[in-house]
Amino acid sequence: MNEIVKGSIDLIRQLNYGLVYASLEEHKELSRTDLSRLTGLSPASITKITRELLDGGLVVPCGESSVGRGRRQILLRINERRFQFLSMRLGRGYVDMALFDLAGRSLARHRHQFSDGERGDLLPSLIQAIEAFLPKRALRLACIALCLPGQVERHSGMVRHFPYYDLRNWPLGPTLEQAFSVPVLVSGDVRTWIQAEREWGAAKNCADAVLVFVHNDIGVGMVVNGQLMESESAMLGDLSHLQLEPYGQRCYCGGFGCACTLVTNQALEAQYRELRERMAGTESDLPESVTIRELCELALAGNNLCQDILHQAAGRLARVLANLICLLNPGKLLLGGEITRADRLLFPMLHQALASQLPADYLVRLQIESTHFYEDPTKPTSVQVHKALRDGSLLLELLRGGSGES
Repeated sequence: MNEIVKGSIDLIRQLNYGLVYASLEEHKELSRTDLSRLTGLSPASITKITRELLDGGLVVPCGESSVGRGRRQILLRINERRFQFLSMRLGRGYVDMALFDLAGRSLARHRHQFSDGERGDLLPSLIQAIEAFLPKRALRLACIALCLPGQVERHSGMVRHFPYYDLRNWPLGPTLEQAFSVPVLVSGDVRTWIQAEREWGAAKNCADAVLVFVHNDIGVGMVVNGQLMESESAMLGDLSHLQLEPYGQRCYCGGFGCACTLVTNQALEAQYRELRERMAGTESDLPESVTIRELCELALAGNNLCQDILHQAAGRLARVLANLICLLNPGKLLLGGEITRADRLLFPMLHQALASQLPADYLVRLQIESTHFYEDPTKPTSVQVHKALRDGSLLLELLRGGSGES
């Protein structure tokens, strides 16, 4: 019983600190009286919390209030330059890294391409890449946030499966915490993407939204009635292995005709090469192979072959999404990936394909848009840090001196 009470008290303390920080983040400058009014906490609690935040350098005085009668009150604001955090996306053969301050301003960024040798021993190679990127002086690293296209246990930082490298039960979070002596936040990339779109992007004012990320797999993030749908194992939202063609191509999962063999970047590029060979006589001016971006550019330029590939992809993607839309009836369908470079062609095709499979009522309120953050893969990852500051968990780590300095 005592453990339950202690746990409840610790959680309340954490949430109260996060509530004060979130209020300062939203309103920029507030007095202690303002904080008490906005948070509902007592003046004594506000005094204690702000004193600790001031002592820890997370909050600084920034002037005095000049509104109302009586004694002027000191205004407080977040010390945005006190700490920095590292935001990363670990992809297939590379890692994107960016250093941010607490305001979310980018201070430095870099993409590291792993060599064949580095891929064979990925975790030490990743640590070396981070060490080479981080500045040697004037760095107060608050935490590391990282996302990747795999199955992640969020609270432990263990990666249950990273398909591209075929890594299983990979101790990514614990190893990075030990190497850099800071908290490490690890998450699946689609989860961070839908959170970022909900916080800052296209789904900000939408209570029900579905994000579809088409790359080397097909990931889906969902917000229902303002709440992110998620699971501990982060397996929720992977549509790569829904079967579209029972007698189709063999998938690495062991099945046949999975969506990832038909709609992903590699699949569309392979379809282009195959069709190009069949039409060699009539399409001889086209390159023998293209990237997905080049395919989209050719389609926008009016190439019939590339437009046909996009049209077929839209129909298959609609088959993947129709049941999901019927179940959730979202207000927005957000698409991410290089394929959205041809959005003015793809989106009408997708809407038409969905209209042939769904009742009209489901399409009345449905808006199809591109995601905001695809070109900056480190920005969505940073949403984890802002969330951990606002819920107080990272805030208390920093006040306890849990941050490291390089």
